[in-house]
Amino acid sequence: MSEQRIDFFFDPVCPFCWVTARWVRSVESQRLLRVNWRPLSLKMLNEPIGYEGKPAAYPEAHQRGLEMLRVVAAARAEHGVDVVGELYRALGEAVWDVAPPAEESFEAVLASTASGRDLEAVLEEVGLPRGLAEAAHDPSWDAGLRSETEEAVQRAGGGVGTPILSFDPPDGPALFGPVIDSAPDDAEAVRLWDAVETLTRWPGFAELKRTLRSFPETPLSSRIAGQETQVR
Repeated sequence: MSEQRIDFFFDPVCPFCWVTARWVRSVESQRLLRVNWRPLSLKMLNEPIGYEGKPAAYPEAHQRGLEMLRVVAAARAEHGVDVVGELYRALGEAVWDVAPPAEESFEAVLASTASGRDLEAVLEEVGLPRGLAEAAHDPSWDAGLRSETEEAVQRAGGGVGTPILSFDPPDGPALFGPVIDSAPDDAEAVRLWDAVETLTRWPGFAELKRTLRSFPETPLSSRIAGQETQVR
């Protein structure tokens, strides 16, 4: 069996993306799969839409995501693409593998994601220089991040969020999702992968959609995990 490649476009502050990434990592450990982890900024993605009617912490949460992705871009530029996967893992853990807030609400979880994280400690954890954290407040990285965000959206056709999975990049099929509320065990992970890949590669397949969903299961969101939501 030949090695398969995908581009996985992510933003560290998206809980659905984080759970899907855990699923893909399980598949990666069992199949000949090479994942190229790439940034997609929800802050930039939401610029044409705005935040009217959204909880107050949304813009700040997405700004924290952009700051983390600037650090990702700087780390990749200095140390190569192979560092991105582990850096995303550590960033995701810093956001989502923490104690839940006392208040049992989405707004409280969102407020937590909008708070700052110790990016120097995250970088040190994965063996990268602490000084890369300075990139978080350097907008010179934004042009490249915007280009990658636009590339991801173009591959999937627009009207999407994170994650985006792009098979056989850059010219293979791409899709937004799958949106799942918990990572399956290893056996189920492979079954889900085969089902998703079958649909994605089916000629002419465009969309399956269920807007109502369950909030993802993470330590941070444990008090609201499984609740019905239309949060994207």
